[in-house]
Amino acid sequence: MQTQLPETVNFVRQVELNRTLEGDYPLTKLTRLSEALVSEEGSVHAKLVFGTTVGYASLKGSVSATLQVECQRCLQPQEIEVKGNFKFALVHSEDDFDLIPTELEPYLIGSEEQSIIEIIEDELLLSLPMVSVHDNACSDILTEQEKLRRAEKEEAHPFAALKALKDDLSNKIN
Repeated sequence: MQTQLPETVNFVRQVELNRTLEGDYPLTKLTRLSEALVSEEGSVHAKLVFGTTVGYASLKGSVSATLQVECQRCLQPQEIEVKGNFKFALVHSEDDFDLIPTELEPYLIGSEEQSIIEIIEDELLLSLPMVSVHDNACSDILTEQEKLRRAEKEEAHPFAALKALKDDLSNKIN
């Protein structure tokens, strides 16, 4: 059974409880991400682990989703798997940023409740590929262009003329 995560929680309290939250959000709640999508159908799965890492209150997490984006070659919908991981040190002041070990990124706690949705959405946006394209040639035009490129490459081969001459001689003999 899938559970829906709360939208906001008190991160400091979650660290005190050493709590792990795991669940899903519908993609419709991720408004900034929806601008990059063809369809908002589906959900994002997230796991958040609150605790202490090297003496700092921390939040470690992972997100994964199957997203419908537009292929930048053929402009047709394409399904991609997106996954991301993060490790935050929860700090109350920017003065602490320089003290945090390199394995953790600083996350500034500004109020009592923090948004889980914003963290998950940020991680998904950072995990999107720069350019989404199908793995294979995704249209008839591209397939034809690939065939033409291969033919031109074969013609440009330095021994192509000798091969053609040999083929002609073979055909005349047979």
